[in-house]
Amino acid sequence: MALIFLTLAYFIGLILGQALWGANWVGCAFPAWLWILPLATLPFAPLLNQWQIFRPHPAVPMRWPLSAGFEPPQSGPSPALIFACGLCLLAGTLRYISHPLTPCWTLEDLAYYNLPADRAFDREAPQVTLTGYVSSYPLISDTKQRLHVVIETITPDEGKQHVHGVLRFSTGIRERYRYGQPVRLRGRLVDPPVFEDFSYRDYLSRKGVHSLLYNAKIDQLPGEMQGDWLTQRLYAFRARGEALVNRLIPEPYAGLANGMLLGIEAGIPDDLYEQFNLTGTTHTLVISGSNVALISALMVTFGQRLFGKRRALWPALIGIACYALIVGGDPAVLRAALMGSLYVIASHLGRRSTAIVSLAAACWFMTVLNPLTLWDVGFQLSSAATAGLILFSPTITAAAQNLWPGWQGGFLTDTTTHGDSISIQSMLYGLIQDGLLVTIAANITTLPLVVYYFGRLSIVSFLTNLLISPVQGLIMLWGTMGIIIGVTGLTWLAWLILLIPWLSLVWTVGVVEWTAAIPGGSLDIAGYNFGALLLTYVLIFSLHWRKEIIQRCQAWFQQGFQQLSMQIWGPATLGVISVASILLWAGVASQPDGRLHVYFLDIGQGSGIFIQTPSGRQVLVDGGESPQLLFSELGDVMPFWDRSIDMLILSHPDADHMDAQVEVPRRYDVSTAVHTPVSQGESDSAAWRTAMVESEVDIQLQHAGGWIDLGDGVALWMIWPPKDGLEGEESKNENSLVIKLVYGEFSVLLTGDAGRPSEAEWLESGSELASTVLAVGHHGSSTSTSEAFLQAASPSIAVIQSGEENRFGHPHEEVLEVLDGRVVLRNDIHGRVHIWSDGAVMWLDTEKNMPEF
Repeated sequence: MALIFLTLAYFIGLILGQALWGANWVGCAFPAWLWILPLATLPFAPLLNQWQIFRPHPAVPMRWPLSAGFEPPQSGPSPALIFACGLCLLAGTLRYISHPLTPCWTLEDLAYYNLPADRAFDREAPQVTLTGYVSSYPLISDTKQRLHVVIETITPDEGKQHVHGVLRFSTGIRERYRYGQPVRLRGRLVDPPVFEDFSYRDYLSRKGVHSLLYNAKIDQLPGEMQGDWLTQRLYAFRARGEALVNRLIPEPYAGLANGMLLGIEAGIPDDLYEQFNLTGTTHTLVISGSNVALISALMVTFGQRLFGKRRALWPALIGIACYALIVGGDPAVLRAALMGSLYVIASHLGRRSTAIVSLAAACWFMTVLNPLTLWDVGFQLSSAATAGLILFSPTITAAAQNLWPGWQGGFLTDTTTHGDSISIQSMLYGLIQDGLLVTIAANITTLPLVVYYFGRLSIVSFLTNLLISPVQGLIMLWGTMGIIIGVTGLTWLAWLILLIPWLSLVWTVGVVEWTAAIPGGSLDIAGYNFGALLLTYVLIFSLHWRKEIIQRCQAWFQQGFQQLSMQIWGPATLGVISVASILLWAGVASQPDGRLHVYFLDIGQGSGIFIQTPSGRQVLVDGGESPQLLFSELGDVMPFWDRSIDMLILSHPDADHMDAQVEVPRRYDVSTAVHTPVSQGESDSAAWRTAMVESEVDIQLQHAGGWIDLGDGVALWMIWPPKDGLEGEESKNENSLVIKLVYGEFSVLLTGDAGRPSEAEWLESGSELASTVLAVGHHGSSTSTSEAFLQAASPSIAVIQSGEENRFGHPHEEVLEVLDGRVVLRNDIHGRVHIWSDGAVMWLDTEKNMPEF
């Protein structure tokens, strides 16, 4: 366990180093080699335990004197461990400073000559000439070929300069390039861009690439191939394997096979990749920790068959190493192979606790080599997957045995002891069970990271993985065997062997496409921040180590409150875990489901509409007169943990639209508020404007012709009023902000309190009034909803927001007659009305008295 604490301290040091560098507390003049000193001092830390000054004195005199050789026991962490953690913390901080994400460039660095990212397409920007050699495996994607090039010289305007650095660029596929090929390039050298929701610059920096080349022209140079000999041979084998797969397997299965077997993802179609994303199965497309674990199971299983169980470990480890080299030996692949090997060793020895320590050591070693690896998503997912396999495989296997008597698991998940012999039938059966249980165990620890980084939770992930896992071993085993045999020249035999992975891929794609099409199968998650990620992992590991935690806490309580702890600790712990689990899953269930939701709130006499976009943006239109009723309704329709509203819209400043909304910024974080230029000068809206200003809400003005993009293809189009408004006795109502909410083929027309004079203007001007849902104007008063307007709007559903037994007599009989024959929903009869759509299909629900259709 000490090694785990040291690794965590080192990781915290890396994060601290990043913070110090980002805050400019340290600079380029800081010596880069200082991080070695704390690590060199680390072996001497145990000597602290020998110093008398650090030994605690017992509260009660000991019976035997120290001169007799008795050493008093120590309580808590030893001084050596505390000092060692401090050294690792310092080493991590200094290591990041020596290798930051954004180094200080000199004349000898390629990135020193970069232009700003916004000049990438500037034809007037200066170009440079560079020489170097191809340092990556060329990735072919449709009509593009992506390469990394190690640069040795640059020729800007000042003359030739020797530099070092790596750049990335894309070129056509007419000429093919190989690793080590000397080349000359010319183009615009620029910084990688930083997008609104993704830093491409940081992503490439973690890979050691700090420059992009645009408008690139490339020429092959004569001379010997450069780079190291082993990589040349590995990439040559990989290229022959890719060509073989492309020739023998039809698309899109060839692209998938290249990704799964050779680590070449560039050929996977974007739409198919997105479907794997939606179903939470992208881990099958890349060489990851869980994927290599499955390869490991295959290696060990056949090793047991050939050499016996006791002698199967080393052939399996050699096989894993060969597989990692065959698929290219990239850092990500080697990392996954290392973690898969650790898990195989732990399974072979039956020492899963030792494997966790080994995993910590491996992660520490990789971040010492490159401290930026800690922020690499692939590293985090591989580490989490391996930890899940080590920690949860026994529990999942035991659960499977309880549900299905006779289930033993394969090599990776078996908890029993077998002899050296193993039958073909049990071997295949074990591979299928390994595929299932390994996937489940890995998903437990990787799912929170997937939700955190990609903002998506796949509800169908478990079902999809359950259905495709049994064939993943067949893809890996027979696919690898087919490639090796085909590269040696036996193409006809390779074709026969590759029929098995091809059929398995057909099944995989069919299942993924089917489950991806299930409505609501993937939810876009908003607000799952770093704190929620940590809380999730605390819950996961607390549940795993619940017995140890309860025992330790009981031991602490027994020192002073033994009887009390025995009575309440068990129920209290169960209660805390239960409540935390309920809150966690309630939060997950309340996440956006990828559809547009519109709630016509039951807030008494008045107007209040709450809109939630497919990715979770929230808009409140009006709010009624009673803050209590409004907040009660919002509490029912908003996620319990969410205290933010993206936009408030005030249609016009009557009390039954505005008064409750004035209180909203005092309860919720509001980003933007919208009203009309006509309302801006009215004294009635002064309180609303004051509340927005005091809460530092950005106020925007909208009138006819304006629109607001809510994202996800959802837009608000302003139908009314004109910029200067209408005049007359009823001008306040007639100057209501009229909005059309549009999402695909679904639309909602919100008419506020505008009446027939405004409707006549819309009809005369040819406004686009057709809508799926109509919010009937002025709560259904006799001054709204003319027959001509209703014919132009032609809604499938009409919603009337009016309170029970209101003093205005809303809705008026005349309006109800005009609406006769259409579906009419009323807050005073049906309560809160909920309508949602995916842009093509509409669903609805009411709080009470659901109408029959």
